[in-house]
Amino acid sequence: MEKEKKPSLYHAIKLQCLYCDKTSLLKKGNFLEFVEGCPHCNYKFEREVGYFSGASWMITYTVAALAAMISGGIMIWKFSDQSDFVIAGIPAAFGGIFALLFIPFGKSFWMYVDHLFHPLTKADQLDSKGN
Repeated sequence: MEKEKKPSLYHAIKLQCLYCDKTSLLKKGNFLEFVEGCPHCNYKFEREVGYFSGASWMITYTVAALAAMISGGIMIWKFSDQSDFVIAGIPAAFGGIFALLFIPFGKSFWMYVDHLFHPLTKADQLDSKGN
């Protein structure tokens, strides 16, 4: 892998390897779990244990809370004649569903930002067995 190569935000949005775009970040059949690493670039995605914890807390929940607040504002604006339960319940459900669907994107964006500030090193490479 070339050291001067930068990660791509476009590849992160596509949930592909940030460098080569050849490897899917997601495990087959599992929307919430990432593969170990990219065999083409020879680096592991999870740099350390708990690497993606920050993505869940700082990115995914923040974006989901904003989506719920915006949908709540729309509910209050457009449907103020509805009961308080409906006005609170629909945005809460929307925020929860949005959070679940946004988890992989939060993780990939976390990786992208981390790689901008902390470029790949030899310690980030996959071992010879590929894990």
